[in-house]
Amino acid sequence: MNETRTLARFVAQTTFADLPRRLVDNLKITVLDTVGAALVGTRQPWAQRILTVVEELGGAPEASVIGRGRRLDVARAALAVCERERLDGVAFLTALALGFEVSARIARTAVGLETVRGFHNPGTQGPFGAAAAVGKLYGFDAEQLTDALGIAGSSSGGLLEFAWSGGDTKRLHLGRASQLGLESALLARRGVRGPATVLEGRYGYFNAFSTPPRLESLVDGLGVRWAIEPPSLKSYATHVTQQAVVQAIQDLKREHSLEPRAIERVVIRGAARIMEERHAAREPHDVLGGQYSLPFTAAVALTRDMSDPLVYDADAVADPVVRDLARRIELVPEEIGGHDTPGFWPAEIVVECGGRRCALRTGPHKGSPADPFTWDEAAEKFRRYTASILDPTSAAALIAAVNELERAADVGELARMLGGA
Repeated sequence: MNETRTLARFVAQTTFADLPRRLVDNLKITVLDTVGAALVGTRQPWAQRILTVVEELGGAPEASVIGRGRRLDVARAALAVCERERLDGVAFLTALALGFEVSARIARTAVGLETVRGFHNPGTQGPFGAAAAVGKLYGFDAEQLTDALGIAGSSSGGLLEFAWSGGDTKRLHLGRASQLGLESALLARRGVRGPATVLEGRYGYFNAFSTPPRLESLVDGLGVRWAIEPPSLKSYATHVTQQAVVQAIQDLKREHSLEPRAIERVVIRGAARIMEERHAAREPHDVLGGQYSLPFTAAVALTRDMSDPLVYDADAVADPVVRDLARRIELVPEEIGGHDTPGFWPAEIVVECGGRRCALRTGPHKGSPADPFTWDEAAEKFRRYTASILDPTSAAALIAAVNELERAADVGELARMLGGA
C-alpha cells in the first residue's frame, strides 16, 4: 500500500544523468512530433473555437500559445512552467521523462478502464503525469510530490461517449489533464495536501476507474525498465489501432492503381482489438468520429493521401464515395501472428477492384515501438506536416532548436518561437 509514495520518491530522486541516452534522443523526437501535431492543430476549426474561449477567460500573459502570437496565463499554455520560470532544457527533458513514465505506468496498470468502465485513458491518468512533471520542475521532495499526485487524482476524468455520438471532447482531454495536473502541483507547492494512497487506496484511482488492476506493474522495474521506451507515435491523423492498416493501404495504392469508385469489395481481417464496437462506426457525425472508426478511416485512406494530415477533414467525412465505401467494408476478427508485438495489432487488407484482387498483411507502423522514428524520419514528418504552415527556414530553425534541447539555457525561447509560428 505504498505505490503512490514509491512513484513520488522515484520522481524526486531521478536526475537527468539517470536517463538513458536513447531515452533522451526519443524524448526529443517526441517533442518534435508533438510540436508538429500542435501546429497542424492550430489550423483546425475545433482548436480555434477552444482557443477563443481560452482567450476570453484572460489571465496574466505568462506563457506563449502555439501558433497564436499572444501569451496567456500559465495554466492554459504549452511549455508554460519552463517559460515562466526560464528553466533550461535539461530540467524540461527530465520532467518530461518522469511525467511520461508516471502516466504510462498508471495506464498499463489499469484493466478495463476504457473497454469496461467507459473512461478515456489520457483524461484519467494525464493529471498524474502533469503533476509529476511540474513538481519535478519546481524541485519538489517526495512528500510534496505525494501531495501533488493526491490532488491530481481528484481531477481524473474523461468519458468515451464521443466514440458513439461524436463531439470534440476527446480533443480536450489531454489539454485539460495537463492543466489540472499543473494546477495540482501549484496547489501542493503552496501547502495544499492530497491523499497519500490516491492510487492504491480502497477509494483511490484504481478501485474507481479500473476492474481489478495489475498493481504490481505500477512500480515493477521502476528506474530500470522504462515503460515509455521505446515510444509509441503515430504516422497518420487517426487512432493508434488503425495506423498499420492505413500504412498498408498507402502501400497498396502505390503498388496498384485503385480507382475508389471502382472498388467492389474491401475486407479487413485482424485482431479483435482494432474492431471493437467503439472503432466500428459506419456513419460518423464528424471528423473525430471518423478518425476513431476503422472502416471509415480505411475508406478515407482509399480515397485520399493520408500522408497529409489535413486531408482528413469535414469534406472527407461528407464525401459520398467515402461514406459508401465505409458502409461496405467487411470487418472479420481473427487471430493473426505477431499479436505479441507491443503497439501492433496485425491485420490483412483485401481490396477487389476492376476484376483484380489485391491483398497485403500489415506490419508495425512507422512510429510504433517495433519501428520507431529515427531523428531524420521525425524531421521529415515535421516538415511534411507543417509545409502549409511554416516556411522552410522557420521549420529548420524549430527542428534545430528541439535537437539542441539539452543544451538550451532557456526553454522559453522554443516556446516563443512556437508562439510566433
